[in-house]
Amino acid sequence: MQVGQLTHTTITQILHVPKMKNNLISMSKFIFKGFKVEFDKDDCKVNGARGVVVAKARRDKNLYLLNVKVCKHTTHIANSLEEGAMFWHERLGHFNMASLKELDAMVDGINLKEVPLHRICEGYVKGKHQRTSFPEDRATRASQLLEIVHIDVCEPMRTTLHGGAQYFLTFIDDFSRKTHVYFLKAKGEAFEKFKQYKALVENEIDHKIKVLRSDNRGECVEEV
Repeated sequence: MQVGQLTHTTITQILHVPKMKNNLISMSKFIFKGFKVEFDKDDCKVNGARGVVVAKARRDKNLYLLNVKVCKHTTHIANSLEEGAMFWHERLGHFNMASLKELDAMVDGINLKEVPLHRICEGYVKGKHQRTSFPEDRATRASQLLEIVHIDVCEPMRTTLHGGAQYFLTFIDDFSRKTHVYFLKAKGEAFEKFKQYKALVENEIDHKIKVLRSDNRGECVEEV
């Protein structure tokens, strides 16, 4: 992009919208290039090295209009976005290749090139897999409340909650499917939360927990 006749700069990772009548420029792109951007009520200035103004945009209502001249190589953006069939197969939620081939003749603005009808997509194959059912003779379901309680602790969450919790602990009654959730700052709190849950539900319905079922990771294992 050429701004006036003062300087040249290249902006990458842009989005090409063929039917858009005006170009929109992100000011953060200028800032990442080392320029300084200043806004006021009348205009916007882009300052280069030593505070020299290299571009100026006038304010028109709620937009700042920048007078630019686009270099000729920018016209090749559309050509560089001609992704193949696998790109559109994934973008359209793993659309099947036979239908994708028909879509190529129905839609303008995309170039599918050659559609590989027999190419294997790993994500598509995994998504179609089905788990083997549990054998019926081994399936055990509770016949009353608290006969079986499922327990699990989640992996650490990337975002810490306001109270400082990074984990959550769930108790699910197999018979009623009622779920209790407790938030934990550390996995070591799981056993105390289990004692709280046990006292709560056993007093509430006057039943005892018979089986506590987990994934054998020992969240609530403690010698008592």
